[in-house]
Amino acid sequence: MAQTEEKMNRIKIVGCVAVLAMLLTACSGDAGTTTTADTPAPTTAGETTTTAAATPTTSGSTATTSDPGTDPLAEYGESTDADPALVAKAMGPIDAPQDDPAYDIILAAIARANQDLDQATIDKALECWNAPECDTGSGGDLIMGFADGGGHLNVWRGVTHMEAILQALTYPEIGTIVSTEALWNADTSVAANDIDFLVQRGADFITGYPDAGVAIGDAIKAATAAGVPYIPWSAGWVGLPGQDGALVPGEDYLTVVGENLCALGESMAEVLNDNVGEGKVGVLGGTPGNALSLGWQQCLTPALDAGIQQVGEPADTFWVNDIALQVVLGWLSTDPDIKGYAYEYSDGMNTALQAYDQLGIPVENLTLAMRTDEQTLFCDWVERNEPTYNIWYSAGGNFQSRVAVTAAMMYLKGAEIPSQIDVPHVMRQVTADDCKPDRATPAVSGTSLVPDSVLALMFGSQ
Repeated sequence: MAQTEEKMNRIKIVGCVAVLAMLLTACSGDAGTTTTADTPAPTTAGETTTTAAATPTTSGSTATTSDPGTDPLAEYGESTDADPALVAKAMGPIDAPQDDPAYDIILAAIARANQDLDQATIDKALECWNAPECDTGSGGDLIMGFADGGGHLNVWRGVTHMEAILQALTYPEIGTIVSTEALWNADTSVAANDIDFLVQRGADFITGYPDAGVAIGDAIKAATAAGVPYIPWSAGWVGLPGQDGALVPGEDYLTVVGENLCALGESMAEVLNDNVGEGKVGVLGGTPGNALSLGWQQCLTPALDAGIQQVGEPADTFWVNDIALQVVLGWLSTDPDIKGYAYEYSDGMNTALQAYDQLGIPVENLTLAMRTDEQTLFCDWVERNEPTYNIWYSAGGNFQSRVAVTAAMMYLKGAEIPSQIDVPHVMRQVTADDCKPDRATPAVSGTSLVPDSVLALMFGSQ
């Protein structure tokens, strides 16, 4: 796209000026002092690497300065010096990978999330969150496209959208944010048309969740062919490897951000194996055929012990709470002795547990293996006070949209991006401390990096 190329040339010119400034500084040192330049990180073919001395931020954000001599991402204007407290909040007590370029991108994204927001930035973030298009006020030339197959009807999606917006506001180069939401429309052409629209609007990159999967593959490939990188989060593979019509990350689209889905499924199976032992378990998922649910489910099933049986096939809930309730009501009506559940959506599971109340079945000897960490389920667990009912969870993963934005911006500055950005995960048992009733809304994941002051304005009326 000519428009994109013109914008990229401006970025490259800025990078060249920064490089010349660094060289002049090095040459003006005292006599006898030798300056050694770092070897630039690899770039994609035909692209020029840019260099920045510090991470650009908007008003109200805390700047993170990168040392070009030590930080592996400094030449792309990023820092891997993320606040350990934010890393732990986002992912839990993980075993951090060492010397992993993909993990460096995750750290860079979290480093930018360390934002001390002023009111003007908060107001702008809310404006962008509520509008299909907004001017960030930075004067930047780049346009960020956000194509969510769902939308704000789901609190998790709304928070993830805000994570991406707050991340975009740390980049002065991004002057416009254009957002679409397909609202889980059964007509997959709606989601495909959203991506086509963003390309025509001049988006320089697109991020979102591909609920429609391979059905929007042609639109994603067309975006890639037009020079517009597409980066899904929450392990939003556009078709899993081996699936008919599956696209290949790194070729058909830039990269995919999210947990190793097979490892996540095996972790959930381990929770059920260790705590159920023998009995029946229910497995729930989101939209039909979405990569997130299918990915962990297909590895959970073979990892279950022989004494554990599934209650039928995994049930699609579209991540709609009332549908999850109807599924569990149906299961319990015919088999009230279900010992456990696996699901990636805790708030939906919280609503589904109302089936036990409606049918008068106690939540005894029950184990839940979850992915996200909405407070609704955790506080309900505290209120039930049933010692034989336990929950394990991983993390909400809202911040992964920030990683997608940072990966896209690094790519536009010449960085080589891994085809998969695997987000580490760990399962942890819910305790009373995991219920924080003072949050802006109990339906928000405790691991979200959106500041509470922003969440209060987003959901204050709930």
